[in-house]
Parts: sequence; C-alpha cells; structure tokens
Amino acid sequence: MKKIVLALLLAILVLGCQRLWSQEKGKSEEAPKPPAIEKAVTPLRVQVVFTEFEGEKKISSLPYTLLVNADDRGPSPFAAVRMGLRVPIETSPGSGTKQVQYQDVGANLDGHAEKAADDRFYLRLNVEKSSVYAPAAGQKPASVGGNEIPNGQPIIQQFRSQVSLLIRDGQTIQSTVATDPVTGRTLKVDVTLNVIK
Repeated sequence: MKKIVLALLLAILVLGCQRLWSQEKGKSEEAPKPPAIEKAVTPLRVQVVFTEFEGEKKISSLPYTLLVNADDRGPSPFAAVRMGLRVPIETSPGSGTKQVQYQDVGANLDGHAEKAADDRFYLRLNVEKSSVYAPAAGQKPASVGGNEIPNGQPIIQQFRSQVSLLIRDGQTIQSTVATDPVTGRTLKVDVTLNVIK
C-alpha cells in the first residue's frame, strides 16, 4: 500500500514538473513585441548649397548633404552635419605674452522633416557658415558699421539662418539671400529635397 501511495505521489510530482516546465518554455519562446510606430518614416536626401557672388560673378559654391528621416520619433530626430577647421588666433593679454585660442570655422547644418499635405514635406533647417576674412595686400582695413578693424586682426565672417520650408520631392527652393557687410558679396542658400526610394 505504501508503494502504491509513493508511486502516486511520484507520478503527481513528475506531471506537475512537466506542466510547470512547459509553461516556462512557452513564456521564453514568446518574442518581444516591437514598439508601435505611429507613422511610417520616409528617408529624405536634403542638399544645401551655399553660393557666393561678387556682383553677378560666382565666387564659390559649397554643397552639403543631409539624410533626414521624415516623421522620425526616435530619441534624436534631427540630422546633423559638422564640417570645418579649428583656426588658431593669437591673443595678447595685458602682460604682453601671446596666447593662442582656437575658433571653429566651417559649416553646421541641422535638419528635421515631417510629412505634410499634398505630398509635401515640412522641413526645418538650421544652417551656419563661417569663414576667415583676410584683406588683400594693400587693401584698406575693413570697416563694419563705420568702425575700422585694424589690419592683422582676424575677422571671422558668420552667417546663420533658421528656415521652415514647405517643399516637394525633387523641388529646389532658394531659402536665403544675405550680403556680407565687409566685402559686399552676396550669399545665396539653395535647398533641394529628394525622397530616397
């Protein structure tokens, strides 16, 4: 009789362990569900071109390309490009000893996009461009707002713009035109958007 009771207890224990093991196995095989995506992300290629003119003559053209995901809800939805140099600038404090500080010179671009109506995109861009101005030999010192800047002192030209554009796939928009107060040169910024397929 003891053997029968012991056999029954052993059978119950084995069945219970099998059931528990199969439940745990089923739980571990369930794949985690991906987070819900509210809108489909659309990859875009955004080209920003800085073109500098002296009168009607084109002096330079600098293109930059950003890859922006429209409707990106991730932790960092902005695309960014940083391109430039660190330029050494000598400074002379009151003690007369020379020191060197470094100034960032180049281009910084940040972009974010969202889908809008009529197959257009709402594109927000922050663009910055800086360069070192050096007067030609024999040229008179630069003057800004009536104040003359002595020769030998570095002059950093800076341009900043924040734009919000409503733009279609394949469209180019001239977003900004600005004139340098020292050189009189005109800077034009063209933006082109293309959907990556």
